[in-house]
Amino acid sequence: MCMHFVQHPAGWAATGILCLMYCLPAIAQVTPTIVQQLSFGTFCAGQSGGTISVNTDGATTTTGDVIPIGKGSMATPAVIELQAPVGSRISILETNSLLKGGNGNSLSLRIKASDPVMPFITKTARTSIHIGGTLTISKPGQTASGKYNGQVFITFLAGE
Repeated sequence: MCMHFVQHPAGWAATGILCLMYCLPAIAQVTPTIVQQLSFGTFCAGQSGGTISVNTDGATTTTGDVIPIGKGSMATPAVIELQAPVGSRISILETNSLLKGGNGNSLSLRIKASDPVMPFITKTARTSIHIGGTLTISKPGQTASGKYNGQVFITFLAGE
């Protein structure tokens, strides 16, 4: 433990700064790697719109007039490999994003569930995190069919 005091003010200040730097905890280094993209698969929306959700295991649920088709691309959760010190407390901020279609329309995406459930404590240096989400089709009559893409920003919070 650093408890060295020097009578000269300049020496005390330098010693104090070194002491604080020594006593502060190190910031956890967290490195995410995308293993699999979040995908809602192929679906269609009727006149009333609704939502389609992908769970952490890839299962889909719908509300309203949204029907998963099951042909073409399949629904998959996002899978992120997170490298962090053992014992780090990890959580994510839920985010909303817009996915844009080539036709100029957009859909709202909300990142939701995760496995392991947030927040959690890392037990190994590498942790596989599965993340699901919900896509909202709010204007079904105005939302053209097609492929919708976008960026989703996920913020990992790491602490002790």
